[in-house]
Amino acid sequence: MILLLLVILALAVVAGLLALKLSRREDTRLAGVWQMRAELTDTARTRADAWLQRAALGEQVPAAEYLPALSVTVRLTLSPDGSWSREIRDGEYESARAAAERGLAKALRELLRLRIADAGRPPETAAEAEARIQRVLGMSTEDYMRDYGPALLPPLSQMRAVYDGSGAYLADGETINFDGEAVRYLMDGELLVLLRPEGAEVYERA
Repeated sequence: MILLLLVILALAVVAGLLALKLSRREDTRLAGVWQMRAELTDTARTRADAWLQRAALGEQVPAAEYLPALSVTVRLTLSPDGSWSREIRDGEYESARAAAERGLAKALRELLRLRIADAGRPPETAAEAEARIQRVLGMSTEDYMRDYGPALLPPLSQMRAVYDGSGAYLADGETINFDGEAVRYLMDGELLVLLRPEGAEVYERA
């Protein structure tokens, strides 16, 4: 009987060590820095169109076509010690906002050229339209968009509230538990997909 108990105890220890090894292997597989692109293009283009269409002849200038693709990088760090952190990369939000404002400034210059032609006056180039705007406003079109234009992107504070965070995580092979929030995930080589209720987040290993 004692021998049987010793065998059972030994098997339990081996099973525990094996489970710990597999758990560590899982953590090692996930550990590292992952990146995804948070898309802002649709939001910015929708807001740009809505703003420009309020002006006379604004519906004839598709502002969305003047805005480039916009996004910011979100970095997710999964450390081997079981801690995690996620943040928007510094500076990328401001770069995306400036790019959106430059695009809308181009659309505004095009609207001015259209209104000049509609008034029966000689057509102007984009440079001439920009010079006219600077004479009237006392600043460039880009500066006007930065200081007085519409908010084309969600506020940075709102984006940080969505994406920034830190804490502890635990992976069991099917889900990653982020401080009590269980998130199903898929992993294929250099890709990590978090399957959240609001949609999938696709990360690449940085």
